[in-house]
Amino acid sequence: MQKEVVKKNSAGQLATINLRADSGRGTEEISSDDVSTPILKILHQLSPECNERDPKYVEGAKPGMIFGPGIGKSLIDGEEGLNVVVAHSQTRYPEWQERGDSAAAPVGTHLDVPDDATEERNGRYRLPNGNYVEKTAYFYALAIVAKELKPCIIAMRSSNLTPARELNNLIKNLRFTDSEGSFNPAAYSAVYNLKTVGKNAGSKSWHVYKPSRVRNLDVSQTDDAAIYEVAQQLQKTVSKGTVKPQYEAAKQKVD
Repeated sequence: MQKEVVKKNSAGQLATINLRADSGRGTEEISSDDVSTPILKILHQLSPECNERDPKYVEGAKPGMIFGPGIGKSLIDGEEGLNVVVAHSQTRYPEWQERGDSAAAPVGTHLDVPDDATEERNGRYRLPNGNYVEKTAYFYALAIVAKELKPCIIAMRSSNLTPARELNNLIKNLRFTDSEGSFNPAAYSAVYNLKTVGKNAGSKSWHVYKPSRVRNLDVSQTDDAAIYEVAQQLQKTVSKGTVKPQYEAAKQKVD
């Protein structure tokens, strides 16, 4: 987009409009509570987006695809995957009501498993009030879609806890070398790809993420330096707690 636009004033003379000088105007009163970041999820056989009779049906949606509303491309082919730069990784224990009467968002979020919780299975713990908490890895990232950077959150729980550990391992094991030797750079120093692969057990089938590293960012290059800086800023806002996940409006849980 052009930084300056030339237009005629009432006297017929040309006036210069500086778009950069007006940057941010009109948004001064938009706080972090007024914006949100979309949560990506893997579509499954029973996902409403795959059901042609469901109001949430998305044309072309198939099990194994990554559903990413709000990032410019709502359906991502699971075999092709999505390239992302991870700005921040964290593990939390969101508290949910049972499916069917649960709120769109968790009723609370815990940093650790509550002392009065009873372990059930695969990262899920039951609370005395009937709700449950579920271990969830959150990756605050920039999705690279059509050469644009789109903030998003990838939430991994249940069977996706193993892929979450794999992605964390890729990040933690990344090494750069400078004049002082080898070091582990910031999480957002590389581009990762998230594909999906099918799993099955008896009559049940589902998909999980399959993370891999695509390449390291070369901050000596203008484009990569820009990606690094945007991710760096996202990490700062996440660490301050000012990034708000956008949970689905419908009564269903996040994958």
